[in-house]
Amino acid sequence: MTFIHSSTKKWRYPFWFLAIILVIIAASRFTKLPTLELHNDEIWSIWQTFGSLNQIIYWTPPDWPPLYFVVLAGWEQLVGIHPFVLQTFSVLTFLLSVTLLYRIMRRLRGDQTALMVIIVYSTLAFGIRISTEVRGYMLMMTLLIAAFWFMLRYFDHPSLRRAIPLTLSMVISFYVYLPSVLGFMMLGVYTLIVYRRAVWRWVIPGIPALLLALPLIINKLNGLAFQVNKPIPNVPASFQDGIANYFNLYTGFSYVNYPVIIWVILSIAATLLILYRWRRQQRLNWAFLVWTYGLPLLMYALNPWLKFFDNHYSMAFMIGIAIWIGWGLALLPRWPVRIIMVGLVGLMLINFDLHYPPYFRRPWNSNMTWLAQHIQPNDVLLIDPNKGVDKYFEWAYYSKLYFPEGLHFVTKPEGYRRVWYITAEGKRDPATDAAIREGRVERDFVGPADFFFRLYEAPPDPVGILFGNGMRFHGVDFLDSTGEHYLSGPLVTYHTGDKVRMRIWWSVDKQPTADYSIASYLTLPSRKVIDQFDGPPQTISLEYPPEVPPQATSQWQPGKFYIEERELQMPLPDQGYLTQFRVYMTVYQWWDNIRIHAPGVNSDDLLLLKQFQIESW
Repeated sequence: MTFIHSSTKKWRYPFWFLAIILVIIAASRFTKLPTLELHNDEIWSIWQTFGSLNQIIYWTPPDWPPLYFVVLAGWEQLVGIHPFVLQTFSVLTFLLSVTLLYRIMRRLRGDQTALMVIIVYSTLAFGIRISTEVRGYMLMMTLLIAAFWFMLRYFDHPSLRRAIPLTLSMVISFYVYLPSVLGFMMLGVYTLIVYRRAVWRWVIPGIPALLLALPLIINKLNGLAFQVNKPIPNVPASFQDGIANYFNLYTGFSYVNYPVIIWVILSIAATLLILYRWRRQQRLNWAFLVWTYGLPLLMYALNPWLKFFDNHYSMAFMIGIAIWIGWGLALLPRWPVRIIMVGLVGLMLINFDLHYPPYFRRPWNSNMTWLAQHIQPNDVLLIDPNKGVDKYFEWAYYSKLYFPEGLHFVTKPEGYRRVWYITAEGKRDPATDAAIREGRVERDFVGPADFFFRLYEAPPDPVGILFGNGMRFHGVDFLDSTGEHYLSGPLVTYHTGDKVRMRIWWSVDKQPTADYSIASYLTLPSRKVIDQFDGPPQTISLEYPPEVPPQATSQWQPGKFYIEERELQMPLPDQGYLTQFRVYMTVYQWWDNIRIHAPGVNSDDLLLLKQFQIESW
C-alpha cells in the first residue's frame, strides 16, 4: 500500500509570518559575514577558480568532485571575488534549503512543525558555519534536501516526470560532494520504513542516477583506496562518545561559549514528546529516529574501514537532528512552541566567536585592508623564511583582491627602502631579521603575533650629506594632506593655499657639542621668501609605542635616525599664474645665526630640497 502524505493541511500561521522568519534567518547570516575571516580551505576553494574551465577541473583535489568549484567560478564572474559576495552564495543557497525543508515538513505534519523544524535547522551551530563559508557543503545539503522533497513527490504519486528531478538532484549533489551518498542512504531507509514494499520504485530514478554518477565513481576509486588506507582520525572510545561528539559538533561546533546544554534539554524534551505521542505517526517516527541515531551508528561501524567518522562526511546527520528536535517540540501547545521559537531565533542572532587554530584562519581581511591604506607605490613585502606565514595560495588570492596591480615580494631586503616584514613572532629567521633591521626604522604594524605585518623603513638617502657640525642629512619626503602617503616623482604639485608637509631624516656621525637650529624656506625662483619655519628639529617618532627623540641636537647619538616633520604654507590666490616654487633648508647656530656649510649648498649655504610648480586662475 502506498503511503500518501497530505499536502493540503490548514495554515495555522499566515504566510507573511513565514516570510518574516525567512528575513530573520537571512539577517542572522548576513550580520555575521562582515566579521568573518575566510579560513584556509575557503581560500583554497576560491584560488582554485582562478583558471579556465579545464584548469578548474584539473586542479580539483582528489577527495572532491569538480562541480562546486565550477559553480563558484561562475558566481565570481557575476559578483567578483570579495569574501562577502562569495559567502553570500552560501547564504542564499541556505535560504533555499530552508524553504525546501519547510515544504517537506509542512507536507508531513503541518506548518507549526515546519516552522519549528526550520528554526531548529537554522539555529544549529554547524548549519550557521556551513551557510556562511565558501565551501561546497551548503550546496550539497540544499541539493540533498531537494532530493528529499522530490522523493516525497515521486513516491506519493509515481511518474517519470516526477522521477527526473529526483534523479538530477541526487546526481548534482554527488558531483558537488561525494559523501552526499550517505544522505541518499538515509532517503533509502526512509522509503523502506515509510513506503515499505513500494521501495522498488527507486529503480526508475536510481538506475539513471547511478549511470550518470559512474564516470565520477570510476575517477575517484583511487581516492577511495587512499581514504581506506589512511590512519584513523580521532576514533572515539565508544559509541556513546561518538554520539556525544556528533551531537556537540552539529549543535555547538567550534563556537566559543555556545550553549550546547540548551540543545541537550530540547533534544531530551523532543524525544519524550515523540515517545509519548508515538502512535500518532509511527512510520515517520521510526524513519526519523533511524535518521537521527542510525547514521552515527553506521559511521561508527564503518569507521575502521572507511574512516568516515568525520563531520564533513556525515552532514546529513544534521538534517536528522533538526527534524527530530523540531518534530518533537512541535507537539507542545501553541504558546510553549512560540516561546521556544522566539528563544531559538534569539540564539540564532547572537554572533558567537569561532575558535579555529591560528594557522587555519588568519585575519586576512583586517590585515590587508589596513595594509592597503598604508602601503606606498615602491614598497616590497618579505615573508619570513621560517615558515608559519607562507601559505602562498592565500597570498595569491588576497593580493588579487586588494592589490589587482600586484604586490612586489622579495626574498632579501637589501636595496629596498620600505620593506613590510611578514612574520610569526617568536619564529623569525635571525639572519633575515638582522638584515631587515639594518639601516631601517621599525615602524607601523598590524595583526596578531602569529600573523604580524611590520614596516621597516630606511631614509630616502642612506648615505646622506654631512654637515660641518657632524649632522648628516638623509633626505626628505613630501607628504600628502593625510600625512600617510608620500608625494613622489616629477609631478608633485600643490593647490594655492595648501600646506607643504615635509618629513626630514637625520643622523649624526658624532654627538654634536651644541644645540643647532634648522630653517626651511618656501621661495620663488627669485629667492623671494614666501614662508619659512625656524627652530630646533621638530622631532617625531614613527615607531610604536612612540618615543619622541629629543629636539636638542646635543643629545643625539650616533647609530640612530632622527626624523622631523615641518610645514610651509603655500600662498593664497592672487592673479592667475603658473610658476615654480622651491624649498630650501639650512642648519645654523641659533646664537649667532651662522649657517653650517655642507656639500651641495648654494652661495647662501642653502640646500635645495625640492622644486615644484603651482597653478591658479
